[in-house]
Amino acid sequence: MFTTPSNSAAIAAELHRVFVSSPHAADSLELWLAVAAEAERALGVHVPPALVPWVPIFVRYRLLRTEGEFFPYTGSTRILTGPLTGTTYNNSHHAARAVVGATPVALPPYARRGDVTDTAEVRRPVPSWRFRATGTQAAKTPRTPRIS
Repeated sequence: MFTTPSNSAAIAAELHRVFVSSPHAADSLELWLAVAAEAERALGVHVPPALVPWVPIFVRYRLLRTEGEFFPYTGSTRILTGPLTGTTYNNSHHAARAVVGATPVALPPYARRGDVTDTAEVRRPVPSWRFRATGTQAAKTPRTPRIS
């Protein structure tokens, strides 16, 4: 654990480096997993699993929102809504891929069920899990007044 302001400044600088260099959105699970991994490495603190709460998350795919929970100690993701309700996955990526697989693909308006059409395999991108709002307003970046 750090004891001097210079140590905390060094840790803050490393966490900021991870945040700034990440290609992920500011509220994406991947970004904050990277920040947490860096913080754990920098601090070297062991946290007992009993003290780690499940974190509320969600993913939006094809205009459908799936709620879930993430357990930081093991990296497990538990699905709370949709056709996969109650299923727990070893990591968030597998859970996101399962959501994509369980989401029905909409037929084009000109196709009817049972029609035989030539179709190509469509690449289905895996969405990112996001942190759910817990009722408190999200933090905002302070802005400096514009000088004209």
